[in-house]
Amino acid sequence: MRMRVDSDGRMVLPEGVRRRYGLEAGGVVLLQETEAGLLLHPLRPDVRKVYLEITTRCNLTCRTCIRNVWGEPLEDMTDDTFERVRAGLQELPHLQEVCFGGYGEPWVHPRVLEYLAAIKTLGVRVTVSTNGTLLDEERARELVAIGVDVLSISVDGVRPEVFAEIRPGADLRTVVANVKALNRIKRERGRALPRVQLEFVVLKRNVADLPALSELAQQLEANRVLVTHVLPHTPEMAAEALYRRDETPSLPLPPGWALESGGWLLWGIAELPRMNWGAERRCRFVTGQALVVGWDGGVSPCYALSHTYPYYIFGRQKNVTRYTFGNVHQHTLADIWTSNEYVRFRAEVRRFNFPSCVDCHLRDTCDITEANNGCWGWSPSCADCLWAQNIVRCP
Repeated sequence: MRMRVDSDGRMVLPEGVRRRYGLEAGGVVLLQETEAGLLLHPLRPDVRKVYLEITTRCNLTCRTCIRNVWGEPLEDMTDDTFERVRAGLQELPHLQEVCFGGYGEPWVHPRVLEYLAAIKTLGVRVTVSTNGTLLDEERARELVAIGVDVLSISVDGVRPEVFAEIRPGADLRTVVANVKALNRIKRERGRALPRVQLEFVVLKRNVADLPALSELAQQLEANRVLVTHVLPHTPEMAAEALYRRDETPSLPLPPGWALESGGWLLWGIAELPRMNWGAERRCRFVTGQALVVGWDGGVSPCYALSHTYPYYIFGRQKNVTRYTFGNVHQHTLADIWTSNEYVRFRAEVRRFNFPSCVDCHLRDTCDITEANNGCWGWSPSCADCLWAQNIVRCP
């Protein structure tokens, strides 16, 4: 059986081979030569989740935020960019969810409701990640009418004084009142959606609030609490981090709670992050077949590489540079996803073909990692990724 490979390393498999391995019509694969032999990567637009950052602006100045250190523009996604994204999403047959979030507050975008409604018509699950302070009754009614599936609310303190210290400019009582109004509107309209979940960035200054999260979640009729560690962008936040390199400390696990939703009795749970650096490394963006679209249409593989910023990992400062595989103004999402570079990148990450800089005896003197590169494997390197360790988490 002869197969012709073009100059880009792509070839079309015969129909019999395609059927045998369950490949889609066309049967185009990328041929990659490695030390272990030849690898065949099917070129399929099988994106399942898209994180959509419609703005980099926010109405708050949280102590944990990337905005404290970056010099990137604070901008909104334009209608033209959004339309290109929406059109691209229609060409992804395996798409299941679009999450409005990123490093901006979605509600500061003047067209957020129109964008949510447009994405919901695609028949996919829609999640909105928000600080909850701008969720007034009018917006809550629209959310229910549109049929948004999940509203993920950031609350980094159960005590109002702790919440306000971490999130200057925000009031926990306002957030609680907004979510309660949303739940009332859901009951009035006989709707179960959007379901509410909470996000909690755990720090030394708020870890004592963890056990009381269950009570707050039950009060807000949230069925899930996602706890994550901080990605420290400043020395102050690095000193607040609770995870360790060698030790195995523990976090108090909030007890489960019961809640009623749409005539069903649900059991709410809190999910805790990993507490120490370990051997297991797995990119949940790649394994979950997800990508991130920035406000300007740039497509990145994950949140970690979606912006340019510094962060600290066990006392070392790293400077991450934004890494994109294309822009929706030049290529469709499907074409970007199936590009040679992106396909090979995902293959590298699945194998996690990166060193573990944290475990290297040269870590305190090596200057390669300062710019987020690696001494072997793909660059930029995922060697120090806290998301891959399940230490930093997102919806």
